[in-house]
Amino acid sequence: MAIYLLMFVYISFLAFFSLKYEDKEQELRFLVLPTFFFFLIIAGFRTSSVGGDLGTYIHIFESNHLQLPDLSHFFSSRFEIGYLVSNIFLRNFSDHYPFLLFAYAFITLVAWFFVLYKHSKNVYMSLLIYLSSLGLFFYSLSNIRQGLAIALSFLGFHYLVKNKKVLASIFILLTPLFHTSGIVCLLFFPLKKIVLNKRIYQFVFLVFLILFPFIKQIATTFISFFPQYTSYLESSWFLESNKWAPVFLTIWYGLVLVFGEVVIRKQKLSTEEEFIRSLFFISFLFTASTLQTSLFGRFAHYFTPFICLYIPMILSKIGEKKVQWILFYLVILVYASIFLVIVYFKADWYHVVPYRSVIVDWLFGN
Repeated sequence: MAIYLLMFVYISFLAFFSLKYEDKEQELRFLVLPTFFFFLIIAGFRTSSVGGDLGTYIHIFESNHLQLPDLSHFFSSRFEIGYLVSNIFLRNFSDHYPFLLFAYAFITLVAWFFVLYKHSKNVYMSLLIYLSSLGLFFYSLSNIRQGLAIALSFLGFHYLVKNKKVLASIFILLTPLFHTSGIVCLLFFPLKKIVLNKRIYQFVFLVFLILFPFIKQIATTFISFFPQYTSYLESSWFLESNKWAPVFLTIWYGLVLVFGEVVIRKQKLSTEEEFIRSLFFISFLFTASTLQTSLFGRFAHYFTPFICLYIPMILSKIGEKKVQWILFYLVILVYASIFLVIVYFKADWYHVVPYRSVIVDWLFGN
């Protein structure tokens, strides 16, 4: 687990210096590239043991069991068409599993680093949240299909912000081709046009409170169309102490949302900032819905990345430097706590296991 701790400490220092030396932000941003390669080496050269679901993906890849389904089984297939095609394509180059993991890690990390670099007010704080959050970096090590789908949706957000609607549509429509739950990213299009205000908040919260008792029934209806996701209705997320994870996330996101609204209530936001605000609000609602069923956690994952942009955005709006520093340390403390929980105390939540590298195994003949 030491390598994960090293990553956290490294990113924490970069976030600290990026805030302290704001006048040298451009110089510090040059460190984004070596940081990307650091993440890529860790994620791209891991062994098959680093990730709970990897065993299944690797076995299927190496044994070449995946075949394109016929039209009648298109929607009931265990794996989506995008994952099937990419698997078959990658096997044309190599049937060794490190090639599969490296390819998926490379695409996923390129998308994340690119979007954070372009849109974050503090790219290293965003990377710190990405590393430490439930449902982000460690999740992608295990669930490579949805990890890639989330990354593609993040690129869709970028191109929507840039008003490049064709590219945005391509990436957002690619998302459900790697994980069916990615269909929820179609919400990005109407959300870009919404400016949150008191009336909208009241209406949405009222609707959410009315629907909340029926969320499990709504999830069951979804499962009737996609039976391959039946196990998501009640997953390990709700076993024993795991049930505290959605409770904590709901409370934390709620506090961040309320504080953010207090900070920006009298400030003029750009179109991009309003979009981030709306997406994070939806992230909070989906996260709260996981108190009823873990299925909606699969949808929440596509909106979780926006807390990586929302928190630095809110901190940048605070004019008082002393207050900004206090809140910065508070954020570091919260995410250090989350990191320690998911890596050391509750590693089973995301099947986080001691890191092993195929490079080290090769050098020592393992």
